[in-house]
Amino acid sequence: MKSGIYKTELIQAAVNDMWFANRNDEGVIHGRYFEPLPVEIIALILTAIECCIDEWITGVKEDIKFSLNAYSSVYVGHLSSLQHFDERTSAYKLLGKIADNILDVARLHAGVNSFQATHATPFGFTDNIFDDAIREYEAETREAAAVARESHEVMDD
Repeated sequence: MKSGIYKTELIQAAVNDMWFANRNDEGVIHGRYFEPLPVEIIALILTAIECCIDEWITGVKEDIKFSLNAYSSVYVGHLSSLQHFDERTSAYKLLGKIADNILDVARLHAGVNSFQATHATPFGFTDNIFDDAIREYEAETREAAAVARESHEVMDD
């Protein structure tokens, strides 16, 4: 069981259900928007949790509309608190570690590992992988050309 500020299972469950339910969910397909996990997502989840608490505040569920007008100040408060937490714990990079852990667990929940989520799309590898291959090829070509020039210079001597 998770314990400590911003380590509630509710945050993890919300990320899993909303963006990482399976391999075809938004968090996997559009992984570049979730790496690293934006602090705004955590603030949004905390705001939604607060709305749910408000719905049950009397002990009987009352439907409350989760709207910009009703919850924007709550969201801003959570975002500010998260940013302050990040500043106060910057030496330990706690918020980043918490977010990374949430993202790792979410990817496992979706049935993908971190490498697949970072480097693959439903259509294959991302452009970053292809760019790396191009750079590697160009470096090998330059190296081969340099060796050929050196060999040619040795033969001329």
